Amino acid sequence: MKLSKSILTCAIAMALSSAAYAQNTDKPSSTSALTNVERVTAQGNLLVISQTSIQGLGNAASTLQQGNSNQVEIITTGDGNETDTVQTGNGNLILVTTYGDNNQQSYTQDGEQNGSLTEVIGDSNQLSVVQNGASFFGITNEVINIINGDENDITVTQDGDGNWFYNYSMQGSANEVTAEQYGIWHEAKLYAIYGDENTIEIEQDGFWNQLTVNNITGNMNELTSEQIGSYNEISITELYGDENEISIEQDGDDNIATAELIGDENDMLSVQNGNNNTTYFGVIGNNNEFISLQVGSDNIAHAVNFNGSNNDIEMVQTGDLNTAIIESSYPNTSIASNANEIVISQNGYANEATLSLSSVMESSNNQVDLAQNGELNAIDLMIEGLGNSIDIAQEGNFNLVAGISEGAFIVSGDENSVSISQVGEGNLVEGSIMGSGNVISVTQIGDFNSATVIQQ
Repeated sequence: MKLSKSILTCAIAMALSSAAYAQNTDKPSSTSALTNVERVTAQGNLLVISQTSIQGLGNAASTLQQGNSNQVEIITTGDGNETDTVQTGNGNLILVTTYGDNNQQSYTQDGEQNGSLTEVIGDSNQLSVVQNGASFFGITNEVINIINGDENDITVTQDGDGNWFYNYSMQGSANEVTAEQYGIWHEAKLYAIYGDENTIEIEQDGFWNQLTVNNITGNMNELTSEQIGSYNEISITELYGDENEISIEQDGDDNIATAELIGDENDMLSVQNGNNNTTYFGVIGNNNEFISLQVGSDNIAHAVNFNGSNNDIEMVQTGDLNTAIIESSYPNTSIASNANEIVISQNGYANEATLSLSSVMESSNNQVDLAQNGELNAIDLMIEGLGNSIDIAQEGNFNLVAGISEGAFIVSGDENSVSISQVGEGNLVEGSIMGSGNVISVTQIGDFNSATVIQQ
């Protein structure tokens, strides 16, 4: 049989090498039928179908296999073909290669340790893969897709526990990939996506699920991910391009969302509802918009290595013991950020907001708005640059505006404007302003407040 062995072997090797779960080392490696694809088993049945459409009128193939350790291989060449495959049992395997356009393919596997690998080369194809496994620690169904073409529609549904979905080397534009995983211990991995206007939607419902997206290159792509449950993780790294949209939603506790982007005019939204959640942004580029919304306690929102101009960053946290951090100068002290709009809003008890803009290069003409409502909140501030406008408002008792780690806050440079308003009792302001043409205003309403500001 002939089935692009080099690509197939590479995909399987990648799947197996990354099968261990980062958050829970107890998850076993893949044991699906894909691990034995090179082995011709003496048990079970083998079905090979090859169809070629000459005039584009299309062929139809429908297969049903029942039992264990069965294998079906389907090769379609041409346009307008329809393929429907159903397997029931354990350890079954579906291998599909499609060359052509406007083909419709549907594959269903019911059981455990089943595998499905599809390679699509062409445009406007429709692929649907459904895997149903055991509802409690049923390990491990696996789907691998390799896409090369435009306007293809890929849908993957996995129900059970401990499933894998891989989308490797998708090259093309205007493709749609939709994946739904229900249960625990699922992994969805998307690697090496090259093209424009692609749409990716991933939904995971359960615990200890993981979504990894690595190396997306292109413009005007849309990535939407939703995780419902706790101990889930979303990691998006090496996203290069402009006008991309990323939307992350996590509902539960102890979830992690990470995104690293390089490009301009990108939009990113991260929403987390629960406790002990973490959002991390790594951003390089201009005219980007990033919003982090967190509802709950002990959450962390962190934008680091923030480098560029005319970006909008907004962090909103509602709850107690939350932390919001924006750093353009850590760990690289030479990074500067100019003409950005930065907003941090916190509502609750004992929250902390930290803002650091440069320590070697100057960051200039930034608009900074920091607001806290509640008690025992703290704002740590260090800004170096020209023409920055900083507005700070705290409402409540025993709040603090001071420096990073300890001591006074620092604003260094010329023609900066600093406005601080505190309403409540027992509040404290300690600051140092260095440079020429700076304006500072401190307003405190209430009793037992203290303000110390040094201008140099």
